[in-house]
Amino acid sequence: MSAGVVLDTSFLITLADPTRLHHKTARRYWRHFTEQTLPMYLPTIVVSEFYLKQELPSDILRACVVLPFNWDDAIKAAALDFTTVERGHESRVALKDDVKIIAQGIVKDAAWIITDDAATLYKYADKLKAEGQSKMQPIKLADEFDASHFDPARQYKMPYDETTDEPEGSG
Repeated sequence: MSAGVVLDTSFLITLADPTRLHHKTARRYWRHFTEQTLPMYLPTIVVSEFYLKQELPSDILRACVVLPFNWDDAIKAAALDFTTVERGHESRVALKDDVKIIAQGIVKDAAWIITDDAATLYKYADKLKAEGQSKMQPIKLADEFDASHFDPARQYKMPYDETTDEPEGSG
């Protein structure tokens, strides 16, 4: 399995917007990814969703490996069959895009997928992992930073072992 992480749209939105609830957590993960030189996979579907509201900051784009949606991704997304997923409030279009993003991570053999979308993308990625259809470990920002995601033994590290976040206002 590659050590890469797939970035979801909600993660990037939270990373780019200091007013979002989990912004500091997103920054801690971003810093961890860059310090550990983990490949950060940026699906073109995520780029499309992000650009609905704003342009992607160039420093984020430069740090990522862009993943075009290709033939293998399309076949994997079809195999995941989003039409059988129990839906709550999410739209069929949003869920369809989430499945495509997850499929790209599976095809790329990514180790993790990170999101601020606990209601849909996280839930579906976790379900696929539990069913053995995916090896990707989903990470949701609501759970705060947890370095044990990246430890092969999944050893929990006490918060005082982690680098502290930047002072307020350095956003």
